[in-house]
Amino acid sequence: MGANMGLKRAGMILVCALFLILTLPARAEEEALAAPELTYRCTVTFLGTKQERAFALTDGKINTSCRMKEKDELILEAPEDMGALILRFYQQGDDFLLIAEDEQGGRLQERTLTAAAALPVFLEPGCRRVRIEAPAQGLRICELMVFGLGRLPEDVPHPEPPLKKADFLLVSTHPDDEWVFLGGVYPIYGGERGYAGTVVYVTLPTWERAQECINGLWIGGVRTHPVFLGFPDVRQSAPQRKKDTFRREEVTRELVRLYRRIRPLVVVTQDPENGEYGHWQHILVAAAAFDAVELAADPNYDPSSAAAYGVWTVQKMYQHFAQGISALELDVDEPLSHYGGRTALEVAAEAFQAHRTQLKTPYRPGAADEAKGDIRHFGLTWSMVGPDTGNDLFEHIPAEALAANQQSTPPPATAAPERTSTPGPTAGPTDTPAPIAAATAEAIGTPAAPSPWDRAEDGAAWAAAHAEALSAGAVLLLVLLTILRQVSRARHTRRTGSEAAPKQAPEKGNEP
Repeated sequence: MGANMGLKRAGMILVCALFLILTLPARAEEEALAAPELTYRCTVTFLGTKQERAFALTDGKINTSCRMKEKDELILEAPEDMGALILRFYQQGDDFLLIAEDEQGGRLQERTLTAAAALPVFLEPGCRRVRIEAPAQGLRICELMVFGLGRLPEDVPHPEPPLKKADFLLVSTHPDDEWVFLGGVYPIYGGERGYAGTVVYVTLPTWERAQECINGLWIGGVRTHPVFLGFPDVRQSAPQRKKDTFRREEVTRELVRLYRRIRPLVVVTQDPENGEYGHWQHILVAAAAFDAVELAADPNYDPSSAAAYGVWTVQKMYQHFAQGISALELDVDEPLSHYGGRTALEVAAEAFQAHRTQLKTPYRPGAADEAKGDIRHFGLTWSMVGPDTGNDLFEHIPAEALAANQQSTPPPATAAPERTSTPGPTAGPTDTPAPIAAATAEAIGTPAAPSPWDRAEDGAAWAAAHAEALSAGAVLLLVLLTILRQVSRARHTRRTGSEAAPKQAPEKGNEP
């Protein structure tokens, strides 16, 4: 019995050792590729006409900021090579100058970048110093993170530039509507099935809400920067003069320009009848999104964007709760492998938690009252490819039309189909790709994560690499010695078991 237990113990140790040894290279490679955070090891210097609180950039709060006026300068100095910055800006669209220098002050890069809600900036090897110069209109930075060489952490949002070509577009009235009412679409079609999708927010109440959008989208698996149209958020109880700042025709025009620029095949938006819970802006946006689908294909509407991007025909449009040509029922309770087995409903609920300013509202994905958080029910209200016969957002859309299969050089725009007042099936799609527009966040290139072997000449990297091998060898030697000891004990027990058996003592009887 003792011998068998010893052998079993030795076997278990061997299995654990093999698992440890096999995972050591993967863990070592992952750690070697991970970029260390240098934010709190950097020196941040603000040179400006007015002393600003530069510590607001690294306090971890998205509602604090550092204002820079024209010719003001922000200088970052790191004790080791910087690989990337992540900048968050209060206002978007402002161009600014970024200069990267080496340890001796030699200039490595000089680039004009465009401010975005979240902007990752990848730096040249050897960068120890970064200077940011404010433009004439000033600059307002709210958060700054600095990383060394390697791959950026997966839990830190660093979105890529906005899509140049989208398979589907979610038109969200307010920040958080993309999850509360449309939240099942991206996890199923963007994350799980791999279609190229993005979100446009029609209103932008505050900068803090924009940052909540970035955080929520990242949690939900969206890896590209969203689009913010910047219209005001007007309460239902507001006077008419404030409601007049949010006009249907103006929203329609901006959406037409967006449709033409990113050329979505499918558009999904909110409830056109009741605005989910009676919100007039939801109703107006749903109507404007539908109008824009028709007008984006009309070359006589907004000629400037037609000339810049070409006309575009959206193939299908779905609207929340709508009674359309056919119904779409999203299965939001099916486990999704892309999200580790979580369902679309669970992903949407988790992403919504990033909208901290909205957590006190009764509206959230998965609420017991469907009107307060339904993400399942949609109606097909526009189709260029006929009614649905199944239950698929991309039914009848040919694979060659998808973003991944598009030619690098789009063909010239063609004439738009005849406009009809009632959306419905027509003869095939009109393919009218257009030139690429300027993106909100300038594409600045994402270099491949440096391998530790790229710097084999460097003594520290060489020693670190060999330290891993030595550690693995030491663990293997220790395990083998332990196994040999266990096997030796088992053999000894087997050989001497009979001799070591204790003698039985004579049974004691009752003495007279």
